[in-house]
Amino acid sequence: MKTLISAAGMLGLALITIPVEANAVVCARGVVRAGCAGPNGAVVARRPVPGAVVVRPAPRAVVVRPAPVRCAIVNGRRVCR
Repeated sequence: MKTLISAAGMLGLALITIPVEANAVVCARGVVRAGCAGPNGAVVARRPVPGAVVVRPAPRAVVVRPAPVRCAIVNGRRVCR
């Protein structure tokens, strides 16, 4: 009976002390960026910035008319104002 208990105890102790490789991956999503950390390193990704919605009135037809002629001859030269 003692040998059975001691053998079970040795087996349990061996299972506890043997290192096991951790394969856990932890991911988090924040307001600005998201990231994951695993056994091979970490990755961080930024979220795309949403495009601004531009609201503007519909284009109107443009009417171009010539400027009124306000020219005069002063001292022999043409002056337009």
